[in-house]
Amino acid sequence: MNIAMNTALSGLTAASRHLDASASNTANARTSGPMPADGDLGAMQSTPASGSPYVPLQAVNTALPTGGVRASLAPMSPALYAEYQPDSPDADAGGMVAAPNVDLAQETTRQMVAGAAYAFNAAVVKTADEMLKSVFDMKA
Repeated sequence: MNIAMNTALSGLTAASRHLDASASNTANARTSGPMPADGDLGAMQSTPASGSPYVPLQAVNTALPTGGVRASLAPMSPALYAEYQPDSPDADAGGMVAAPNVDLAQETTRQMVAGAAYAFNAAVVKTADEMLKSVFDMKA
């Protein structure tokens, strides 16, 4: 497979990973959980335990030495904030819960960017395929 095709395929995969992270954030935007016993939301930046609030994700791109990109998931920072929900079963004595730091407008933008990146990379795959076909036609 040629370099253009490999680069575009890695871009398709990365765009999918960005969309996956944003979709997960959007789906879990209104979830919440108990505040940590010490009140330190920074201690909850890694993978949450069962019953803990959702930790929002972001896809981080890393350039590959052979060309292309790899996207990996990492927790957002800050991942959580204290929110007043006195009726929540997870609320502490002050009515506070830990809520994911998700901005739905920002997630909408991320989804649009991921969709555009996917479309651009798909166009590169199509063009690379057409060029490869024309090379085969010239050799025939």
